[in-house]
Amino acid sequence: MSRLNPDLLVTDTFMESEWDASLYSGEAKGTYNPMQFVIRLREDIHQALKEEELSDAKIQAHSTYLHENIHWWQHVGSFFGFLSSLSYPAIANVARRDLKTLIERGEKYKSIKKYDHILYHQYQKLDNQEVNRILNYWYDIHYAKVFSFNPKNIYKISQDRRFFLSIGHCYHMFWSTSLHTLAACIDPEYTFLPDTRVWDMEFQKIKEAKVEGFYPDSSLSIAPIGIHAIYEGQARFNQLQYLAIAYDNQLTYTDFAQMGMLSGIYVEAFNVFLEITGIQRPDNLNNAVIGLFLLICDIAINPTDGFPNDIMHYESFIYAIDPGIRFVMLCQTISKDKAKWENSVQDYSASEYYSLSEQLCESIVSIPPHYGSAVVNEWIEKQVVVQELLEEERIMKFKPDHISIGLFFSKFLRFQQDKLRYPNIFCWIGKSMTGECCKEIELDEVKRLFDKHRALYIDDVDKEIHPMLFEEFPPENVEESFNAFYTYNTTYDMIVKWIMQEGEFTYDYHWLTPKYSDDVMKNWIRENFKGAFGIYPEELKVI
Repeated sequence: MSRLNPDLLVTDTFMESEWDASLYSGEAKGTYNPMQFVIRLREDIHQALKEEELSDAKIQAHSTYLHENIHWWQHVGSFFGFLSSLSYPAIANVARRDLKTLIERGEKYKSIKKYDHILYHQYQKLDNQEVNRILNYWYDIHYAKVFSFNPKNIYKISQDRRFFLSIGHCYHMFWSTSLHTLAACIDPEYTFLPDTRVWDMEFQKIKEAKVEGFYPDSSLSIAPIGIHAIYEGQARFNQLQYLAIAYDNQLTYTDFAQMGMLSGIYVEAFNVFLEITGIQRPDNLNNAVIGLFLLICDIAINPTDGFPNDIMHYESFIYAIDPGIRFVMLCQTISKDKAKWENSVQDYSASEYYSLSEQLCESIVSIPPHYGSAVVNEWIEKQVVVQELLEEERIMKFKPDHISIGLFFSKFLRFQQDKLRYPNIFCWIGKSMTGECCKEIELDEVKRLFDKHRALYIDDVDKEIHPMLFEEFPPENVEESFNAFYTYNTTYDMIVKWIMQEGEFTYDYHWLTPKYSDDVMKNWIRENFKGAFGIYPEELKVI
């Protein structure tokens, strides 16, 4: 334990609800921000990673980088995470037409939330369809994400008597809007994506039938944890399993706990897993119990209902896709036959992953994640538009209408290609990145896969975000796609600020680059905004 340096190991939890500003305060060691799609590492970690020799510092820094890259995988590679990542541009895209209509009518106000408050409370006006639509979509998607992040948020969400209808409705709108945004880019006729246009009638039926969770004021059993705890548990225990093996299994659970690496959000999911299953906590992290926990995490965040498959059973849609509920149900399955399951993960192989996940998913009436991966791979094999997109990705040069959504979807497709063949590598990456990786695959191949699926964007010691360098991508194409990607993303952010942020627009984009002055960055954002809406941000009246 004396060889470990806490400064190279401890990460900051990512936050879905806000853009992180704490990294350069000197406290954060590493972060992944799902709204910026970027990994940030502190300067000492960057320096340790660049060491040529395999030192203690490099091993420990790599464990932190591994942790953050798992967060990238969770958001680009898991089915729930992918749709969650799409929800951010989805909010902006569904609001864009109505915002333009408001401009044309001379209703140039910021924020839309405050404008609605005035219309509703001062004038009792409920007939502004554009404002109603913008805010209904915003709250539906926002509440779905907040609930999935931590189900205990339902107590606050349910206090909104105007915009909150039910969690079932929110999940329906979250799923369908994210998919609609993807379809608009890649499959507008819904030739292979699940057709969300037929969902409305089915969800209306179960609302009228008073199915739990789908009508106002209906009760709903909630899970003790949400996807935030699952994500952090998955990343942390993969990190610790990697470190435990790297140090010859001499580091114990107690050692890591004393270092502060097993507290709070990082251990919440594992504690729930132990409590429900009745399994005793192992002191050795290179243990079958840890392997089983990581398998449960992987299955929980990879529901296949609604994406990539169609919805099988509308009445159980909440239970089919909510990660926290899925996690609890899987733990309950294990509790019924603890002796069978606690030592079930032995060789960390693909065949073991297939077999165990199929048994677990059958118990909760769910399609296993690798079946979903097979559906995605069928798209790759049969759909010309998907093949064309992957050809763009091969050289990192995208058509203008594929930048942002298409780029992100292409990385999801590449991830699913390899996860279908090597699900064990991605589920148990901490173990796989050591000399104890499963016998069916060489360590060099594991490292190749990890390098292939590195996050697209990372900061450097200069605190500027850079695109990752990949040998197969021409550097000029990488730079071009990088610039275009963030042009779109910062415009999305300005739209969200227009809708929800009170007061003047803030131009807080130094997270992107420290190179340019405030005025230069502000003017760049202003010009992008005008390109999208025909007016500058300051032409909106702040109310």
